[in-house]
Amino acid sequence: MSVQVSPIRVGLKTLAAGEQPSRAEITEIFREIMAGQAEPSQIGALLMGINLNGITTEAIAGAAAAMREAVIAVPCTRKPVIDTCGTGGSGIPRRNVSTAVALAVAACGVAVAKHGNRGISSPSGSADVLERLGVNIAAPPEVVGACIDRIGVGFLFAQALHPAMRHAGPTRRALGIRTLFNLLGPLTNPAGVRRQVVGVFDPQRCADLARALGELGSERVFVVHGFRPGDRAAPNSRPGIDDLSPDGESLVAHMRRGADGQIKVETFTLRPADAGLPATPLAGIAGGTPQENADALRELLAGAPGPYRTAVQYSGALSLLVAGDQPLTELPKLAAKIGEVLDNGKAREVLASLAEGSRQASAS
Repeated sequence: MSVQVSPIRVGLKTLAAGEQPSRAEITEIFREIMAGQAEPSQIGALLMGINLNGITTEAIAGAAAAMREAVIAVPCTRKPVIDTCGTGGSGIPRRNVSTAVALAVAACGVAVAKHGNRGISSPSGSADVLERLGVNIAAPPEVVGACIDRIGVGFLFAQALHPAMRHAGPTRRALGIRTLFNLLGPLTNPAGVRRQVVGVFDPQRCADLARALGELGSERVFVVHGFRPGDRAAPNSRPGIDDLSPDGESLVAHMRRGADGQIKVETFTLRPADAGLPATPLAGIAGGTPQENADALRELLAGAPGPYRTAVQYSGALSLLVAGDQPLTELPKLAAKIGEVLDNGKAREVLASLAEGSRQASAS
C-alpha cells in the first residue's frame, strides 16, 4: 500500500536544496495549509525558505489559487466589478484612500467589491473606518453581494471571508516579518473580480503581482507603488507607499489580456499631472485613528478640498480606467468625474445606502 507524502514536506526538501517548488506544487502545499493539515513549524520553515530562495510569480499565483479555493465566496451579478484593495504594509499611516475611492467609483456607476481588513501596519484599515461610518462590516456574503448589485459597492471583510487563514495566523505573527502571505490579500477577492487597482508595499513586486493576476484569469490590472519626491520610480528605489504617490512618481505595472487571451505586462511611470492634478505633499494625507479618518472621509464626501480629495481623484481615475478599455490619456477626464461625485453628494449617498443596506438586509 502506497503512503501519501505530505506536499509541504516535499516542498521543504525542494527549498532546502536551494530550489523553488513549481506553481502546482505551491498550490498543493497551500491547500494543505488552508486545510489545517500542516504543522506550525512546517509553515514557518516554508515561508522562510520561500523568502530566502526568492518569491517568484509562480509562487504568488500558486498560493493565491489555493487561497481562492478556501475563501467564502460573495455572490454578485454586476459586470464589471472591480476592487481597489492594496497589500498595506508600507508603514506610512494615511487617510483611507482606497476606501473613499470605492465609494466615489460606485457613485460613478462602476460596481466595486471592496476587499479589506482591520489596520495592521496602520491604525485605521478599511474595516475600521467603515465600521465608524455605520457599515456592518460583518454582513453575510449574500448581503454583501446584494449591496454590490443594488448599491454598486459592498465591503468584503477579509477576516470573516478567509477563515482558513487562521491556520497560518499564529505562525505569521510569531515570525514577525513579511512573507508570501503579505502579497496575497488583493489576489484573493471573494467576489472573483477580474479588474482591479492594487497598491503594493514593495516596488519590486509590481510586475510580479500583475503577471500573477494575469495567470489567475484577470482581464485588466494596474499594480502601483508610489515614491517620495526625488525618488525615481524604479523597482530598486527606496520604497514609498502602497498607492499612487500624490507628490512624486509612481511605478505602475499594467496587465491586459489581449483578444487572443495572451497576457501583456508593461511598466511605466505615472505622475499626478498625468491625471490633470497638482502634486500635493504626502503629509497632507497623514492618517490618524479610525474615528479621525472617518471624520476626514465624511468631510471629503461633503466636497471638502485639499490633499485627501486630490489623492482620491488620482487613484479614483485609475480605478475608473481599469473598469473599461480607455487609454491613459483619459485620466484627467476621469479624475474630474470623481471630483463631481464628491461635490454633488452622490458619493455621500452611496455611503449612506451601503450603511443602511448592510444592516437592513442582515436583519431580514
